[in-house]
Amino acid sequence: MEAIQGRIVRRLDQLFRTGYPHPVNLFAALMLAFLPVLSWLSGEAAARVVWARLAGVGLSWAYLAVWSRIRPVAPGWSRGIRHELYLLAQALLVAAIYALDGGLTRFLFAVVAVQAVYLIPVRRWAPFVGTLAALWLALYLAITPPGVPGASMVVSIGMYLLYLVFAALVTLTMLQQERESQLARQLLDGVNQRHEVLREYDRTVEHRAESEERERLARTIHAGLVSRLSALEGRLRDMLAAGQLDYAAVREARLEAKAVLGEVRSAVRTLRPGEEGAELDEADTPGRFAGPPDPQAPLKLTDPIRVYHVWNAGVLAVTAGVMLVAHWVAGDPHWWRVLLLTILLLGAYAGASVSPVPYAWRAFFVVAQAALILLLVWTTGEPLMNQLFLVVSAQMVFLMPGGSRGVVAAVAFPTLLTGASLVLIGGGGAVPPLSLTVAFGVTYFFAAVMAQMTRLQLEARTRSMLYAQQLREVNRQLEARLVEARRMAIARERVRMAREIHDGLGHHLTAVIVELQNAEALAGEEPEAAAAHVRRALEVIRAAMRSSAEMVETLDRFDRPLPRAIQDLVTRWMQTTGTPVILRVDGEGGDLPAAARMTVFRTVQESLTNIQKHARPTRVEITLTRLPDRVTLRVVNDDLGRSDRAEAVRSGFGLVGLRERAQALNGEFDAGPRSDGGFQVSLSLPIGL
Repeated sequence: MEAIQGRIVRRLDQLFRTGYPHPVNLFAALMLAFLPVLSWLSGEAAARVVWARLAGVGLSWAYLAVWSRIRPVAPGWSRGIRHELYLLAQALLVAAIYALDGGLTRFLFAVVAVQAVYLIPVRRWAPFVGTLAALWLALYLAITPPGVPGASMVVSIGMYLLYLVFAALVTLTMLQQERESQLARQLLDGVNQRHEVLREYDRTVEHRAESEERERLARTIHAGLVSRLSALEGRLRDMLAAGQLDYAAVREARLEAKAVLGEVRSAVRTLRPGEEGAELDEADTPGRFAGPPDPQAPLKLTDPIRVYHVWNAGVLAVTAGVMLVAHWVAGDPHWWRVLLLTILLLGAYAGASVSPVPYAWRAFFVVAQAALILLLVWTTGEPLMNQLFLVVSAQMVFLMPGGSRGVVAAVAFPTLLTGASLVLIGGGGAVPPLSLTVAFGVTYFFAAVMAQMTRLQLEARTRSMLYAQQLREVNRQLEARLVEARRMAIARERVRMAREIHDGLGHHLTAVIVELQNAEALAGEEPEAAAAHVRRALEVIRAAMRSSAEMVETLDRFDRPLPRAIQDLVTRWMQTTGTPVILRVDGEGGDLPAAARMTVFRTVQESLTNIQKHARPTRVEITLTRLPDRVTLRVVNDDLGRSDRAEAVRSGFGLVGLRERAQALNGEFDAGPRSDGGFQVSLSLPIGL
């Protein structure tokens, strides 16, 4: 039993979330199927039971069949003649049912009016609702039995016409709320899209910043320092070719080399943070990122609670006001009682609506309203005053817990009070009390569903706006973090570039200056020895230029995955030297820290350069291994080569720089001859710290 009840509750909850006015329409159609049975049980004339009630049942289910077309129709149909034909078919069915059941189902006209507002534009639904009201009025006058007091007819006509107007206006307002809720969802989608872009950028911001900085610095190195080295190399070459090795010429070349070294040191100071000129400006770290900005379009949101209060207060004021005017015009001496009860009723509603009010007080004021409505029904003797329980039903939806159980309670309680009030005043006139109670119950359900839709829209829109606001704040924090991460990435890349320049060009230029100092000292007395020093300086300059070119090549390949970058380097080296290279890669090296990737690549690059210069191998083996806590590299060739190999190991600037780089990363570096012949370079770097 509980499983069946839970399934019914879940289906009802799904129905409420399908969108207005589907719940109202479905329950109206279902209640139509049961009204004839209830009328028969209430003891109406047997002549009407056989034909009229059976016809009412058939028309009710025909109405349900027509209504079922609204689900596939609403999304796809254009707002044109098809919707109007659908509404016209409903209006004819409703009119026939209303005429057959003797006026119990007038709430169906409001249901059709609601759908008209929902389905067709305002320039067409307004005349349609007016025509629908005129159709109901004509049928009401036709089926009303003789002898009904004129005041009662005026009250009934006035309240129901106003009821139709209220239903249409509230539906129009709910449509506006749906559009604004859609705007809120679009706002949330835009903010969420911005958040996803920032998250994606967050995963790549350091890599992008480092790549951009490498590209910029590579162009600077190639266009600046390398061009100065080329000019210095040309000066020394011209000096050797012309035989001008006097003291002044050599001194001028030495001063030029010293000036280039000064530029290198200045570049290093600029690149290293914490020193003069190392601060990053806004041009280095722009604060805007690719992707859509956070939406900031203002939303003129209609407050659903305000509409809810306008609806409730309007029902109270109009219903009680019409009854008060009818009693006053009829000369009833007790009209002041109606006025007093109306004032008390409005006061109780205001007490329940003032925010913030404790839950217990709100419940008390709702119960007080129910009691005052019972007194109004008893004072006026008018069954139509039970329509005021609409307000109680709507308020109970907001008082009860969410879900369809609250709606059921909000319908059942006023319906029971309506039955009690009809017993209190001695029945509902010509209409059986049970039938009239059910008819009012359907009306209460209409009010409860409208209140539930308002509640759901309010909750959904509030959640969307709140989440969008929170997500926008997260986006601002994330963007600030991205700016800081970009600054830090650029600073780290500048430190790495400073080390590259210092280890390469700095060491080479220091050697050039030393050689030129020796040449300067020997220029007058030993020209041949001075020329030898100049030639060695020239070789070092050429080595520095090659090192710079290799550094630019390293930066160019650095954005690729490490195994691919090494493979490209090896392929080009084999094409140049003709020596086969066996490359083994165990594990992936693409997720290594940037400093580790640069060190591994430069080690392979420097090793191949030294092999080309100093060895005559038959093959070279390169093994790159990625372990959970470290990465290791081994470069082995099978020939010792020329006799200057050991001296190159001791004095080579490249290997010294690699050893310093490995030590800076808490790693280990070793290079030297193997016991079984050949030469080996080994590198081991910790990762994950």
